[in-house]
Amino acid sequence: MKKIICIGECSLNVILDHDGRPLGTMAGGRIANAASILARDRFNVLMASEASADPVGDIVVNYLSESGVDVKSVDRFTEGRTAINVFVSAGENADNAMPTITRYESYPEEAFDIIWPRIDPGDIVLYGGFYALDRRMRERMSKLLEHAVEREAVMVYLPGFLPQQEPRITRVMPQILENLEMAHVVVTRNKDLNLIFGIKHPDECYHDHIDFYCRSLINIDNECATITYYSGKEMTSSAISPGTNSTLLWNAGAVAGIVGAIAERELKPEALDAPGEDIRKAVLRAAVLSADNAARNLTEPWQKIS
Repeated sequence: MKKIICIGECSLNVILDHDGRPLGTMAGGRIANAASILARDRFNVLMASEASADPVGDIVVNYLSESGVDVKSVDRFTEGRTAINVFVSAGENADNAMPTITRYESYPEEAFDIIWPRIDPGDIVLYGGFYALDRRMRERMSKLLEHAVEREAVMVYLPGFLPQQEPRITRVMPQILENLEMAHVVVTRNKDLNLIFGIKHPDECYHDHIDFYCRSLINIDNECATITYYSGKEMTSSAISPGTNSTLLWNAGAVAGIVGAIAERELKPEALDAPGEDIRKAVLRAAVLSADNAARNLTEPWQKIS
C-alpha cells in the first residue's frame, strides 16, 4: 500500500472550563490527529513537521510515534516553543456554547528544516491549515509540495485555519490559490469557506472559487449535518451522525476516512478529476465511519466540544 505523508503543525490543545480550571490536554491539529488515526488503522503514515525540543513537543511527538506514525521528518528545533492552543469552555448556560481559543506560539525564524520524505507515484500527501500558508516556512514547504506533484502523488488540501492566525485574508490568498491549484481533493468546513471566500453556501463557493482549481471538494456542513462531495456538476451527500460532530476529533476522523479511502482504492490523480458516483459514495462512507469511530473513542466530557 502507498505511503501517506502528512504535512501539518504539531501543537497541543489545553482545555479549561469557564472558570479557568484545567480539564485535560490532547494533541492539536486536524492533520496531526488524522495521521494518528490513519496509523492506528495500519496505514503507512509519515509526519513532516516541526516541534520544539521541549516537554510539550515531547508530548505531541510521542503521541504520534506511539500511534505508529513515522516521525523521522519532524524537526525538533531548539530556539522557540511548541505551539499551544488554549480552549476555554463557554459554560453550560452560555448562549454560545462554542469555546474561545487563545493561541500561543514561539517559532524560530529558521523554519521547516526537515528531512524530506521519499515520495513515490500514487503516494498521498495531506497538507493544509495555516502551516501551509505561513510566510516563515512557505518557501521550503512549497518546494516539497511541488516535488510531490511532480512525483505524481495524490494531493489532499485542508485550507482551514484559526482567524486569529491571519485576520487579513488578502495577505494569504495567493498562497491559498497556489495550494488549491496543486490539490486533487479539497476538504473544507462551512466556517473555512466563510472565512476565506466570505461565502456560507458550499455549492456556490465550489462553483465560483474552487472548481476552477480542483474538481473534487468535500465539505462538512455541521449546521445541516451533512458531508457532501462536489465534482463538476455532480454532488453526493451523506448524513452526519447526530451529536458526534461536536467532538474534538470528529473532523480529524473524517479527514482520515477520506484519505484512507483514497489509499485503499489506490485512486490516482486522474480518477479524482471526475470521480463517479461509486467513488464519491465510498469516500463519504469512509469519512463518516472513521469520524464516528474517532468520536466514540473519546471518553471524557471535555473532549466533546468542537
